[in-house]
Amino acid sequence: MRIEATSRALQVVGEVRVGRPAEAFSFVFGSGCCEGTAPHLFADYTLTPEHEQVGEIGGVGVLADAHVRRLYGARTIVIDAEADPLADGFSAEIPLGWRFTLRIGERSEACP
Repeated sequence: MRIEATSRALQVVGEVRVGRPAEAFSFVFGSGCCEGTAPHLFADYTLTPEHEQVGEIGGVGVLADAHVRRLYGARTIVIDAEADPLADGFSAEIPLGWRFTLRIGERSEACP
């Protein structure tokens, strides 16, 4: 899988990192119970045996579990961000009123 990001997603990553400069962040894609394969931005994430780094955006490593790597195979995955002031969850962008989303192969404004 190839990982890209929209300029909006990169901006949100930057905002999160400025607000929490002492923390190391990772994007995590997994087949978790709550939101399936939605991208989550976690601080100080502990890598599990199922996760491998599949890319990097905005200086943040992108980790995916085996299920997600098989699911997306050779596709291009684009991380985007949408304003969502009512979002709830554990991902680091939520308190800023954003939610990261995945787009499959939409490259029009994506940045590798």
